[in-house]
Amino acid sequence: MKEAYYFSHDSNARHDPKITAMRGVYGSEGYGWYWMLVEMMRESQGYKLDMHSKYTFNAFALQLQTDSTKVEQFVHDCIHEFELFEADETHFWSASLLRRMDIREQLSEARRKAAKARWNKGKQPTSDGEENAEGMQMHSNSSANGMQGKESKLNKSKRKESNKDIYTPEFESFWTEYPRKIEKQDAAKTFNKIVKEGEDHAVIIQCAKNYKAECKRLKTEQRYIKHAKTFLNEGRYKDYLEGGAGVGELQRSDEGVQSGGYQEESEFDFLDRQNRTGTH
Repeated sequence: MKEAYYFSHDSNARHDPKITAMRGVYGSEGYGWYWMLVEMMRESQGYKLDMHSKYTFNAFALQLQTDSTKVEQFVHDCIHEFELFEADETHFWSASLLRRMDIREQLSEARRKAAKARWNKGKQPTSDGEENAEGMQMHSNSSANGMQGKESKLNKSKRKESNKDIYTPEFESFWTEYPRKIEKQDAAKTFNKIVKEGEDHAVIIQCAKNYKAECKRLKTEQRYIKHAKTFLNEGRYKDYLEGGAGVGELQRSDEGVQSGGYQEESEFDFLDRQNRTGTH
């Protein structure tokens, strides 16, 4: 099954000045062409599209359901007139997409390393690479001791978790910053689960601050602010890693959008937190 490639999409991108200029010339058709090209970049090696090969624009025309001459002119204008794309002698690309995918790739690598570290934790390799038998015996003894206390743990798990157990100081700091106070217990359980899996609680708290700042700036109504559990689930908080702008927000800040919101996501404090005014 082919991978479903993901990248977040600014729900208010149509109001960006550069895109507005492009739409003034190419209309809604051009807007559709633009996003189809960005999607094709996301699927391409290095997130760049070839424009040097002999039949390249014929291939684009087939995807965009128009003729190659129009596509070639459209790409030229997006590079040289509207500054939505950048290019060299052979390829063109979206600078914003490259930054967002760099964040995603760094995050994936961090997760891979964290998973490997958890997998190797507790193992005691010998000089020939085999696990130390004594270490394995200690692990078995530990497991046996754990089984002896299984009944008491099961009984304890049946009781409702106390606020003292789930409302940690780290979570309370997160909750103080989060802009919508609803379903606190569910949010706390999700927060603690993410932290236990290796996420830095400070990163989550900063994302909450960024999201609150965005909601305030956009004057978002309470009913449209995500529940905290939703904000935390599936890494959605990573959409707000950078100064009130998530991975999806990078595109809007790059293009100069002053209002609007995001439906999506990704992804850590790997890049410098600065206000960008660059281009796609």
